[in-house]
Amino acid sequence: MSAARAVFVLLTIAAGVPHAAAGGSLAAPADTAARRHVPSVKDSPGYYPPADPESTSERIGRRLNAPRVSKRFHGGARSLDDLGRTVCRALHRSDRDSLLQLCITDDEFRDILWREFPQSRPAVGLEWVDAWRILYARLHAGCAHAERDLGGRGYEFVRFECADTTARYRNFKLHNRLTLVARDDRGQIQRWRWLRSVAERRGRFKIYSTED
Repeated sequence: MSAARAVFVLLTIAAGVPHAAAGGSLAAPADTAARRHVPSVKDSPGYYPPADPESTSERIGRRLNAPRVSKRFHGGARSLDDLGRTVCRALHRSDRDSLLQLCITDDEFRDILWREFPQSRPAVGLEWVDAWRILYARLHAGCAHAERDLGGRGYEFVRFECADTTARYRNFKLHNRLTLVARDDRGQIQRWRWLRSVAERRGRFKIYSTED
């Protein structure tokens, strides 16, 4: 797998879009793929793919040999519903900084989450910071856009709806494809999909991915 392809696959994880274990890779229609061929180093004479003893992790969606870690999430919320209520309060105050404080941090991604994703295995050639730059930009853009578009009004948290099964890893869980349902100060029901994935670790919940 090329570095660009691996980053794309990681983004599908961050977005809560099924891949590997939940339905396989995304493919172009056969006629389109047949007409379009992108040159690759794999076409070079004498090319051999690197040894990849963990290749099955792509199919199952996680690395089986990832070690257990003792590190905890710092901050966050005590439950998924508590996270939803805290998000609503931050939007009411137009408090972007409070939204960002609910998001995972670089060291939490590096030490807890990244090492369990298939894209972290050595054969792929990616470093955690390659993926973090993209997730960091998405988290900041998502929180900024939510504050800009929704901030300043009162909201009552109603519930989270999840359109996907929870992905379970050794050290954490990912609640994917979420919809936050809230009632605004006019009594209207709002359904937000900008907060689309939440990481859970030892009873703490933090925003993992947003729409950007």
